[in-house]
Amino acid sequence: MILSFAICIMALALELGAVLLLLRKSLWREYPFFSAYAVWLLAANSAIFAADVWSRSPDVSPGLYPSVYWHIDSIDIVLRLLVIWEVFRQTFPRKSGLNRSFSKGLGIVALALLTFACATLWGYQNYTSLRSIHLALDRSFGFVQAIMILGTLAMARYYGVRYGRNIRGIAIAFGGWASISTANSAMVDLTNSFRPFGDYLRPLSFVLMLACWIWALWVYAPNPPIPESEGEDLARWAEEWNRTVSAARTMIRP
Repeated sequence: MILSFAICIMALALELGAVLLLLRKSLWREYPFFSAYAVWLLAANSAIFAADVWSRSPDVSPGLYPSVYWHIDSIDIVLRLLVIWEVFRQTFPRKSGLNRSFSKGLGIVALALLTFACATLWGYQNYTSLRSIHLALDRSFGFVQAIMILGTLAMARYYGVRYGRNIRGIAIAFGGWASISTANSAMVDLTNSFRPFGDYLRPLSFVLMLACWIWALWVYAPNPPIPESEGEDLARWAEEWNRTVSAARTMIRP
């Protein structure tokens, strides 16, 4: 109980620190989608903490805290897409050739992955408890989100796109935490014997992610601009990507 309380306080302190860094250094102007998610985390986890404290009163229903926790955490699963979109838009700026080439194709891939997550979740429609539904939601969408963020990092590495400290720290920390959270939800739902470990593994990995975000945001270090000298290479990559997308469309709709 004491350890859980300490983890909660630590998470709130780190969330507040991240928001203050975004405000003090005006980084929210550069990373608006990530900033919106950071503010959401602080507000949501503050509400969860307040519900936990309030539920200890004998006059309050014991089901208050679980209800608040699972509902907020389920909303959080969807809002994590803000972080993924921020990483993508910073990795492939709007005016770059890579963005013009990738945006449509990756939109199709993202839609396919989200459809897969929804289809997977549909198999758990017979779950009756809110906790079980959330674990299924976290497992399905968490897996897809981890693939999205790690796929973006892999493509950036393949095409030689360099990361600055800010986005690199945000992306790697988020991808690692999403992977751990997905695996944790799968193990907890699979066997109750893992639950004592899972109850601490996910929060501790979340705190580690927040600490990495604090480190990443400590100084303003955006992604280096793509040199104009790479224009010919980008054009070639764009042409190859368009050919790949056209080939995929031909296979799907012969």
